[in-house]
Amino acid sequence: MWWRTTRGLSEHMKQIVRDKVENHIAERPYDEEELGYELSGLWSYNKMETNSRIIYSICEDCRKKKWTEMNHCDDCKDMANNTVTLWAFGGHNIYEDLRRMRKKTWKKVVKQKRRERGY
Repeated sequence: MWWRTTRGLSEHMKQIVRDKVENHIAERPYDEEELGYELSGLWSYNKMETNSRIIYSICEDCRKKKWTEMNHCDDCKDMANNTVTLWAFGGHNIYEDLRRMRKKTWKKVVKQKRRERGY
């Protein structure tokens, strides 16, 4: 497991997120919701006691589907396939926040994928 961000979380919330990642997500990361469109390459865990979501990626899935550029995984070669990377934690609005952040990169990646497929 690798953490991209836990900034702004209290120690108590960090412990809750860490527990969910280590004891639920890391054991069966593919059992959760795979996100699409601008959030392709990310997964969502929403079985929290609150209205919060944990957004993460799975290195094996990211490599297989060629989302490493979209996920800005500069250290990809150093990560094991079973690595789960935490990207964001927050309420339901976290999806829109991530979409805004990734919009420019998304357009670039889609254009590249179309070129590779000959569209």
